[in-house]
Amino acid sequence: MHWQRLDRDSTLKTIQSVRSLTDAGLFSPVTSEVQKAMLSFYNGVELFKLTNFASLPSFTFEYLGDGLRYHYLDGTEQPIYTVNDKGHLTLNDRSVVDYLEFYMSHVISDDDETVFIKNPYDMPLLQSLEPSSIDALLRNHKLPVVHYDAGFDKHTVEADIYTEGHVMRAKIEISALGRVTFLEREMVLNSIAQSSQSGIMA
Repeated sequence: MHWQRLDRDSTLKTIQSVRSLTDAGLFSPVTSEVQKAMLSFYNGVELFKLTNFASLPSFTFEYLGDGLRYHYLDGTEQPIYTVNDKGHLTLNDRSVVDYLEFYMSHVISDDDETVFIKNPYDMPLLQSLEPSSIDALLRNHKLPVVHYDAGFDKHTVEADIYTEGHVMRAKIEISALGRVTFLEREMVLNSIAQSSQSGIMA
């Protein structure tokens, strides 16, 4: 993802615009930075990242916005679905994979993070795994496969995901409005995370 840093005036306007969504007192144009990135599956909406460098450690909030209205990404699907329902979402065989990766990185279900594995080398936890687990993950990984059902205007994606210490191959349905439904999950690697040695929950 390519991030573009906003200038001081745009940073101030963005902070003022999100005041009602979060505690804007946490951000100041002097000590904060605002960046934005384009998303392949949205028209007229971008991803905004606000970072406060005055605190230790620094912290970041993310929003979906069109420059006037912003939706705070709070870990639920609601802000994403709200933007989708306004007609900004455009899915095709390529952008639907980007959408799923974005969705899973911003929606936490049942207090458990699910990682969409488009490229296993990009997994943040890869180097924390045992060498044998890394080798097994790389050998068994398959690129996402996309199927489109024109009759129901929906996509089905078969892809590898990482959740609860396991790598699974999942079949996921995405409607035209971006509603995500897991249809099937099949174990690929069992207990790949070695919690006693890597510090990752298995």
